[in-house]
This record gives sequence, structure tokens and C-alpha cells, in this order.
Amino acid sequence: MDQPRGRTMRFLALGAALIALAGAYLAILRHFRVSELPSEQRFGAVDQTAPAAEVYLEAVSIDALNGSMQVRAALSRRAPESESGGGAANPDLRLLVDHDKTRQELNVASVDHTGSSTFEIGLNGGSVAHYPLDSYVARLTVQLVDGKSLVRLPARITMWDGLLGYDLHTTSQPGSDPNIVQLTTTIARSGAFALFALCAYGAMVVLGCCAIVVGVLTFSNVRPPETSLIGSLAAIAFALPVLRNALPGSPPLGVEADMWVFLWTELVVVLALALVIFKRATSGPKAGTGGP
Repeated sequence: MDQPRGRTMRFLALGAALIALAGAYLAILRHFRVSELPSEQRFGAVDQTAPAAEVYLEAVSIDALNGSMQVRAALSRRAPESESGGGAANPDLRLLVDHDKTRQELNVASVDHTGSSTFEIGLNGGSVAHYPLDSYVARLTVQLVDGKSLVRLPARITMWDGLLGYDLHTTSQPGSDPNIVQLTTTIARSGAFALFALCAYGAMVVLGCCAIVVGVLTFSNVRPPETSLIGSLAAIAFALPVLRNALPGSPPLGVEADMWVFLWTELVVVLALALVIFKRATSGPKAGTGGP
């Protein structure tokens, strides 16, 4: 009677552990879910103000290691009123983008209609050392001026908040001049990105715990020092660096998660392997002392 009862208790404990694991995963998944899809944010000239040009800004890539983000700016002038017989032609336009004490200029002559340029802006307020929960802030100021008189002109600015692997959200701060648009973009790892990295680090913790349990049980004579255990622990020792290098975003070695997870799990696995090999080497009859 005790054996079936003990088996039932083990199944109940296993079921409770699986339910708790599923609940924890759903809670983490809900926390890291994508709150909203990437969208276009519009700033600058209001609907009642006819813009002199349309400005389109788009994040091309993010280099978290060097703290920079590549942004593509496209300037498209509106159709000249002279073409419809209603006024003078549009002047030469100059787009000025200020960031990190640097100014980028994009010129569009009166005979042209569009122009584009790609430049880098710095990321502030974060560090890749906090991977995969790192976040950053990028600030830039956009203004459109007449190329000759340098008079500020109204412009409608569209910012695309979308980049694979990151969540971007752009806001505008009001200023004294409505033709000077100050933009602030907050950047964080996407939910799926962070969740995958956390699951990979969690797998490292599980492998390290399993390895040290095997090593301690073998060293304390609870389990025999089988040769297969040596092969398994050696495989885990070499699999951990492969799993670490497969993390999305290729974070540099030495981030805080490595110090708290990867490095100690690798040391634990090597220690467990040494315990099993030592026990295997010291158990059984010595060479030359066996029977005839």
C-alpha cells in the first residue's frame, strides 16, 4: 500500500511543479508581450498649418555596444503652388537635425522634390551591461529653414517607431518656437527578444544545478561513477559557451547576466566533472592488483 501511495504523491508533486512552471512562464510572457505594434508618430505642423515639406525619420539599425543608432532622414517638399498658378515657387529647403552637439544638414533645391541622408545619433541613459533588460534614450531636434533667408518653415515630421528586436516610442517636447521640434525616442529590447535571452540564461542555471547534483551524488557514493556521466558533464561544459554565443543581439562577454549566470554555471559544471573523474579514478581495484 505504501508503494502506490508514494508513487501517487510523486505524480502529484510533479504535476504541481509543471503547473507552477507553466504559470510562471505565462506570467513572464504576459510581462514581455508586445504592448502595441510599430506605428507612425506625427509631429510638427498641425492640420491647420500647410507644411512646407514632409520629413520622414526612420531608425535603420542600433549598435547597443557602441551606443549609437543610425537614422535615415528623408525630406520631401510639397508641390509648388506656381504649378497650379497660385503663387511663387517653393524656396530652397534645408533640414537641420541637431543631436549630441552635432548638426546634420539636408538640402533640397527648388528644382528638386526629395532628398535623403543617413546619420548616427548617440544613445544615452543606458548600457549594454544590463542586457537583456537594457534601455536607452535618443534625443534630436528637427527644424526646416529657407536655404537663403534661414527663416524657419513649418514641417510635418513623421517618425517610424519600428525596428526588429527593439521597441521604440517617440514623443515630442513643446518649445517656444513651434517650428523647432524636439523629439525623444525611448528604446528597449522587444519582449520576445528579452524573453528568449532570459530563457537561455534559465537553461544555463538548470544545467549547472543538474551537473553539481550529479557530481555531489557521485562523490558521496550515492551513485556509482559511471563513464556515461563523464561524457554528459563534458558535453554540458562545452555546450554552455555555444548557448551563450547564440544569444540574440550578440552581447559582449562580461555583461551582468554573464557574471550572475554563465560564468558560475560553467565553473560548477567543470567542478562536477572533476568530482566524477576523481571518484572514477579512485574507485575499483588498482592496476596490477586484480585477480589472476
